[in-house]
This record gives sequence, structure tokens and C-alpha cells, in this order.
Amino acid sequence: MRHLPAFPVAAVLAMGLGPALFAPVQELRICSSARATDLAAQSPPEAAVFEMIYCGLDRPDDPLIYRSFWGFGGSSDAKDPFVQAVRKQAQECTVVYNRALPKAQWSVVELKDGEPSAFYFDVNADGELSEAEKSLPVASSRSIFGFPYVFITSDFLLRTEQREIPFRVMLVGQRSGPQIHYMWSPAGVLEGQATLAGEPRRLVLYANGFSGSFTDFGSCSFMLLPAGHELEGYLPRSPLSSLIRHQETFYRVKLSGAHEKDKTLRVIFEKDTTPTGQLAPEVRGTEPLQARIASATINGATDNTIHFVVSDLKAPLPEGRYRLSYGTVHYGVQNEDWRITFSEGPAFEIHADKVQPMELGGLTLSVNAVEEKDRYNQDAQERSAYAKGTTVYLTPQIKGKAGEVYTRVSQKNAGGNNFTDVKPHVTIVDPDGKTVASADLEYG
Repeated sequence: MRHLPAFPVAAVLAMGLGPALFAPVQELRICSSARATDLAAQSPPEAAVFEMIYCGLDRPDDPLIYRSFWGFGGSSDAKDPFVQAVRKQAQECTVVYNRALPKAQWSVVELKDGEPSAFYFDVNADGELSEAEKSLPVASSRSIFGFPYVFITSDFLLRTEQREIPFRVMLVGQRSGPQIHYMWSPAGVLEGQATLAGEPRRLVLYANGFSGSFTDFGSCSFMLLPAGHELEGYLPRSPLSSLIRHQETFYRVKLSGAHEKDKTLRVIFEKDTTPTGQLAPEVRGTEPLQARIASATINGATDNTIHFVVSDLKAPLPEGRYRLSYGTVHYGVQNEDWRITFSEGPAFEIHADKVQPMELGGLTLSVNAVEEKDRYNQDAQERSAYAKGTTVYLTPQIKGKAGEVYTRVSQKNAGGNNFTDVKPHVTIVDPDGKTVASADLEYG
């Protein structure tokens, strides 16, 4: 058995976890050219005002693509008038469903020789078919995220009870045996440009799914890039937050206007002047351990608009109440060769010019056991003994002393910087110590 540095408890080692720790829209795509605004003159000094312009994405390999896909299932609905209209001219077709688009839930993919050849989407939600509602496959230099079939709609107005929101969607498909499975993604962003901290910056906002909203703190996301920066490869996004950290400085994010037809959304970054204090987190093991929190997500404990990501938890934080909601710990005895993630971290309070200690680690392992048929029943009774032949559903949980819940463990590959997940190994023994069952578990 290999020697593993001890990251808090023997029970973790027993599990093999490593060291313990809707209407068509024309002329909307004015992207990448945000205009100047007089609003900056009305804002405090050092404020940056981004006037956001809608931009529909028309390439599946565009670096701004969402990289998130939703599947909704659903069966053929012959009663839907738009589906019936398409079936009058498409001999072979598959009906696809998106419950998040209440005005146009049903769409159709036309097939030729079993391959997707056209996509029909009711952009004006009138139940009738026009030529503008037919999209052909989008050519790409490569298969997008393993999806060889891609369609992108034209811009349309996503209608809610009180708003009309410029939007577009992408449908992707992937073959699994004789069937093709389809998934959806938004295909539009908001872009703006302004000077922040003396440098021209490009702000990109991503929608909260198919809601049409780009301004939900915590649910929507954003990127802040150097203006003119060539976009390529993976572009990391952060949760949209009313408090963000940019180049060691905190800013308050305010919203003005709205993203909808005939209106403009402006995003204002104002330098935060709140007094600051510090958090002093420590991760302890059962033996001397090198450990650091490599990244963390902090939420407001009372202000649910605060959701920001930091790489240095010991850097100053504005005075206030927060919660450490998610984090990644790099650790090891001599080198940081191991990585573990946690969620549901503790709440803490930052006071001006003071250091707030926080101790993580000290892991304990517990296992919840219920009958498999009751696994989704919140009132299911846990027991330690079951009749022979009963199918039992086991839920292991690793918690730290501050209440944080640890999940994925991975180990650095030899000679590289990449990490590979470590499979937890579970052994069940009877009262006499005899092994009843033993197996490696898969994540997911």
C-alpha cells in the first residue's frame, strides 16, 4: 500500500481519497463597438460606465460561446400548430423541445438520409411557418464540444409578460447509436467598452439560461478583458456580482437601464471605499502539511448580490459579512501534489483593520444509509441494519471542522501540472470484520 500524507482522518484513507483534506429582429448585431456615453460625467471619479450592446453569436467555435448546454427531453407533440406546419413540407423530421421558451417550446429538425439538414424554429411564436424560420447547419472548422450537428437561429425577441428581449439560441446534436440527442444553448451576449483603472476594458455579459436576463447577480456571469484582446481558447467567466475585485481593487457594480427592445443597459463600476480587513484561513491535517486555498468563491452572508471569486484569501476584503461557499485546496507533505474541493464553507465577518482567523480541515467521514427505493424521500429513515437482500443506498460525506463539505480529490500527474481524479475505494465489513463488499467508486 502506498504511503499517503495524512490529511485529517483515517476514514478518508479507508475510502482511498488520498491525503486527508419571440419576434424576428433586424439590424441588432452591433457588437464589439460600444459607444461613448455622457453617463460617465454623472458618476463618481474613477467610475467606469459600460454601455452594453447585444451581439448574436453566429459561429459554434466563437470564443464567446457559452460552453453550457441544456437538454429538455419531451416527446413529439402533433397538436402544436408550428410542428404541423413544418411536417407538411418536411417528410422526415424529429421534434425537439425547450420548456424554457414558453412562446416556442416546440421546434423541428429535418432529416435527409438520417442526417440533420435543417432546423425550424418559430421565431415570432405565431404557430405559422415562414422561410425566415428555417436554419441550415452551421459550418465549423471543428466539431464543437463533440457535437457534429449545429444550428443557430436568427435574432428574435424573447417575449416575457412585460419585456421584449433580443435573443438567439443554438441547437446542437450528437449521435448515440441510431438516435441523435439534441441540446440547447443561448447564443447571444452583451458587450461594452470603457476605461477602468486607466486601461480600456471590454465587458461581456452572459445570460442566465433562456430567461433573457443578463443581470441576475450570482446566476449570470461576466468577463472583463483588455480592449482589443484577441479572443481565443477557453475564456474564464466569473459570477456576476455587485462587488468584484479587479487588479487588487474592489469595485461596486451598479446597473442602469435594461436589455430589451428600444432600451440600453449600462453597467457602472465604482471604486469601493469601504474599510478593509483580512481573513486568515488555515487548512490543518493530522501531520505537518503544506496547504493553501488556491481559489475560492465568496458570497454575501446577508447580501445575496455578492458572488466573487478570489485566488488569494489573505488579501484585504471590504468590511462586511460573507460566506466561503466554494474552494479548492492544494496540499501535500513536501509538495502540493494533491487537490481537493469543498463547498458549504463557513460564514465569517470582516472588520476594518482586523484579521479574522478561520480553521478548515480536521475531516470526519459519515455514511448515510437508506433503502434505495427511498433515496429521494426527504423523510427516509436511516438505519444501521437491514434485512438480507435489501438494496441499500449509501451516501458518504466528508466534512471539515468548520462545516465545509469535501468532494473531489485529485493527484498531480508525474512530471506535469495536470491532476487526475482519485477513485474513492469503499469497503463494507460485517460486525466480525469480514469484508461484505469492496469497490472503487466513480465520480458523478
